[in-house]
Amino acid sequence: MQLSIDIGNTLIDFGVYEGERLLRHYRIVSSLKKSKDQFESEFKLFLMTEGLKKEDFTKCIISSVVPPLVEIFVHIIKKILNINPYVLGPGLKSGVVLQIDNPKEVGADLVADTLGAVYKYGGDAFVVDLGTANKYIYINKEGAFAGLSIAPGLRISLNALVNGASALTSISIKKPNSPIGKNTMECMNSGIVYGTIYEIEGFASSFEKEVGHPLKKILTGGNAIYVKDSLPDFIYDETLLLDGLNHLLEKLK
Repeated sequence: MQLSIDIGNTLIDFGVYEGERLLRHYRIVSSLKKSKDQFESEFKLFLMTEGLKKEDFTKCIISSVVPPLVEIFVHIIKKILNINPYVLGPGLKSGVVLQIDNPKEVGADLVADTLGAVYKYGGDAFVVDLGTANKYIYINKEGAFAGLSIAPGLRISLNALVNGASALTSISIKKPNSPIGKNTMECMNSGIVYGTIYEIEGFASSFEKEVGHPLKKILTGGNAIYVKDSLPDFIYDETLLLDGLNHLLEKLK
């Protein structure tokens, strides 16, 4: 079996694969406040909960946008699985062509999203990854990462709204039945959720206008669950990034 790990600012995703087939998908909360021992305990719990034996793992790859956590998980994987994991970054050839001004600025998550999209759907795509930030990725016909736009994510927008308006308190994100709210909670959720939906539709239209033709539209990321049912033109792919990591791991064999 193979293990793909995506370390984000909000969540850490684990994908267990047999070849290209996803067997398990598991998430824990990402936080710089957690100790190495806490993460190690959570990783052991993941293995135990999913009924996985450490000796069955042969390879591992890590993608991260939180540099301090990379060292921690490299240590954990070496200690528990006895594997020296690959880390997606400048030292690892992913095969993704980066057609932007400064390729070193491209995060590992964006490379992994591109890998997953090209592997599963081909190039000429518009990928929306809704995580801590909303990332809008353009992949050209040749499968190259050809640019993106980054906007505040749902929870960042919610926190900014609450912190900037003294009369508003924090709420749980939930898509209301109508964009026209009838109470404070509905009104805030309308702005956050429907605002994101309209933002996605607007960027999709703008990207297609810019390149001059329709694009395959793919939706992924932890916050995509709030908007996926309102975007019928999009392919919802929860594990796009993990699948991209695993596909790279398969090629590295």
